[in-house]
Amino acid sequence: MTSAGSPNPAPRRQPPGAERILLMSSNGAGMGHLTRLLAYAAHLPAEVEPYVLSLSQAVPVVAQFGYRYEYLPSHGALGMTSALWQPLFQERLIETVGRVRPRVVVFDGTHPYRGIDAAREVHPGVRWVWSRRGMWKPGLNGDQLAKSAWFDEVIEPGDMAAEADKGASATAPAYRVGPVTLTDREDLLPRAEARAALGLPAEGRIGLISLGAGNINDTSRDIGAAAAALRAAGCAVAVTDVAIAAAAHASDVHLVRAYPLARCYAAFDLVIAATGYNSFHEVLRLGVPAILIPNAGTSLDDQAARATYAAQRGWALAPEAGGLDDAVRTMLSYGADMAAAAQHADPGNGARAAAERLLAVAVGDVEGGRV
Repeated sequence: MTSAGSPNPAPRRQPPGAERILLMSSNGAGMGHLTRLLAYAAHLPAEVEPYVLSLSQAVPVVAQFGYRYEYLPSHGALGMTSALWQPLFQERLIETVGRVRPRVVVFDGTHPYRGIDAAREVHPGVRWVWSRRGMWKPGLNGDQLAKSAWFDEVIEPGDMAAEADKGASATAPAYRVGPVTLTDREDLLPRAEARAALGLPAEGRIGLISLGAGNINDTSRDIGAAAAALRAAGCAVAVTDVAIAAAAHASDVHLVRAYPLARCYAAFDLVIAATGYNSFHEVLRLGVPAILIPNAGTSLDDQAARATYAAQRGWALAPEAGGLDDAVRTMLSYGADMAAAAQHADPGNGARAAAERLLAVAVGDVEGGRV
C-alpha cells in the first residue's frame, strides 16, 4: 500500500484591513459544504479576506489555502442533543460575527440552524447568504425553505443533473449559477506528475474507488465488488479510506490521501465514485471516465437521480447490482468518449459567478432579487 499527498495550492495572502466574508459550513457526511465554500473563496478578489467557521472536523485543511478558520463542534461531535446544542451554537455564532466583523456571512447547508436568525438580529449591519444546493429527495425538507427569509440572498450552485431534480428546492427562488467545483480543468496535474505526487506506480492501469467506508474483501458489497472488478480487468486499486487500505489482503491496493484529490485525477484510468455533489461534478467537469454508484443511505441528497441522469446522457455508467465487471471493461474501452461528452455538456464552473454575487450582496448592489 502507498500513501502520499499532492502539492498544496499556494497560500492566499490578504492585505491589511481587507474586508471579510465569513464562510460557514454545516457538518455534512463528507467535505462537500466546506469544499464549495473554498471554491467561492478562490474567486474572491485579493482585497476581500475569506474567514471560515465550520462544523466539519476537516476544517484544518483550510490552512493550506492561507485562510484563517475556526472549528465549531456539531452536536454530534459533542455528544449532545440538538436541543441542548442549539443555544451554544447561537452564542458562538453571535460572538464570532461580532469579533470577525464580516460584511457578509455565507452559510452552506440544507438545514439552516436555529440561531442564525438570532445572530442576524444582534448584528443587523451584516448581510446573510444561504448557499443551498439542490437535488433534494422528493417530499423532503420543504419546511426548511421558509428559512430563506433569514437571508438577504439564496445562491444555488448548479447541478448537471438539474433536469432530474424533483425536490422541494427545484422551483424555490434562488440565484442560480453553474456547477461549482474547487478544482478546475487548468488545475489538473499531468498524469506522470499526479502519479508521482500520490506515490503511485508510473506504469499500468489504476482505478480509484471513492465510495466512503466499507470492506474491500467483501465482494458482495460495493467496495469489495469494485475492487474485484478492477483486478479482473487488470487494474491496480487505489482507495481514499485508511481503514479500507489497512484491511486489504493484496499488495495492489494503494492508499491515496490528498486535498483536493481532484487535482490528481489524471493519475487514474477510471474512478468508481458515489454521486454526492462534489464527486459527481468533479469527475464530469474534469473529464474523468467514471462509474457512479449512488449512496442510498443519504438522508436528503438524491444521488440515485444524479447517477441515472448521467448514465442516460452517456456521460458515465451507473450499473445495476452485479454489473460492475462489465461496467469496468466498458469504461476502459469507451470511457474517454463518455468523459468527453460530459465535458462538452459542462456549462463551466459557477464558483466565479457565485463569488461575484457575494460581492454584490456585500455592497447592497443586488438588482432584481432572486431568480
